[in-house]
Amino acid sequence: MTILTLYRVLWWVLLPGIIAMRFFRDWRSPLGIRHFSQRFGFQKIASVEILIHAVSLGEVRAVTPLVKRLLAENPTQKILFTATTLTGSDQIQRSFKDALESGQLIHTYLPLDFGPSMALFLKKVAPKVILIMETEIWPNFILQAKKQHIPLYIISACLSDRSYRRYQKIQKSIHLLLSDVAVLAQTDEDVLRFEVLGVKSAKRMGNIKYDLTVPEIVFQRLAILNQDRQEDAIYWIAASTHEEEEEIIMEAFIRAKRRLPQLRLILAPRHPERFQEVKLLLDEYIDAHDFSLSIRSEGELSDLNPEADIWLVDTLGELLLFYAFADIATVGGSFVPIGGHNILEPAYFSKPIIVGPHMAENREIMQQFLDNSAILQVESDQLSIMIKSLVIDEDQRIALGQAAERTMAENQGAIDIVIKEISPLIHA
Repeated sequence: MTILTLYRVLWWVLLPGIIAMRFFRDWRSPLGIRHFSQRFGFQKIASVEILIHAVSLGEVRAVTPLVKRLLAENPTQKILFTATTLTGSDQIQRSFKDALESGQLIHTYLPLDFGPSMALFLKKVAPKVILIMETEIWPNFILQAKKQHIPLYIISACLSDRSYRRYQKIQKSIHLLLSDVAVLAQTDEDVLRFEVLGVKSAKRMGNIKYDLTVPEIVFQRLAILNQDRQEDAIYWIAASTHEEEEEIIMEAFIRAKRRLPQLRLILAPRHPERFQEVKLLLDEYIDAHDFSLSIRSEGELSDLNPEADIWLVDTLGELLLFYAFADIATVGGSFVPIGGHNILEPAYFSKPIIVGPHMAENREIMQQFLDNSAILQVESDQLSIMIKSLVIDEDQRIALGQAAERTMAENQGAIDIVIKEISPLIHA
């Protein structure tokens, strides 16, 4: 029995438990279970020319400029933009309100990777081309696209060392799965790795995340935050944090603030289901150190207390706003072995960026920033020292921020490559 056959069989065996787990997770989410049927391909949906899939918030943000270009350059064609996570779905609805209302863009959750669900979904949608953001390998999705003769691209594709080693162990199955998939990869090394795994069409496009654009509404809302900004305060944002990272951030904040009372912390956990857990953790620190806390969800943007020691960002879709507002940025997923998250968003706003030692999932971007002296990478026990240095030294903050923005600008252009590649398919 091949790995792919075993995968399909396991879906049937585990399906009752998967349905129960999915129902429970949706029931706990802010949206409830009203989108539960979409997880299994039962949504009512019309056919489209282009299907674009981005799993979560980071991928949605990264591919948004491409989607906007496609909408502008192909006004008569329909685009389906799918996501897997609640935060990704929410971001799509925020960023494309007009296109969704006009019907040019359609949004739904991508079904779970269960063969019959994917087959039903793709028959309804019948796109001329599918674009999957980064390296999300969904075997039944890919196999059903192949069966229905739909060209499929993995764009801005990358393979971490860990993923590459894992796929090499099942290289025969990966070759069978990806042999007819077109890959537009981030680096030459990624191209070589995909070719070794059996991909027949692999080209370098660069990283689409460098082509970030920021909606005008972000700058409009930034003006609201800046109205009450304390002149002497230095705001440090710790964004996309995971379990155990909040403790690391808080300990560094406590040590730095003892010497630098003007320091303020903006804490934005990665996953909405952890918002309450993080709030309870902050309550413990507040009681112990006499800090003050302002919570984003408890009022309007203008209600955030500018004198509070800590802001908790427990809302969706506002991270760019708080990156724009902050003076120093730390990107989470890097002080625990997650592999790090997107450092390009704070770079866009010329912010000095600090990350932890675990950046394996962003190795190419990280190396470019290190080569340009555009980022600081520290162990958790050195974080407070680096924060104190940046708070004290404005020239250092400015130099790091400018280097980050320059590094980002030098690596743009990936969107043009994608559009050139798929244009013959969507206009056929």
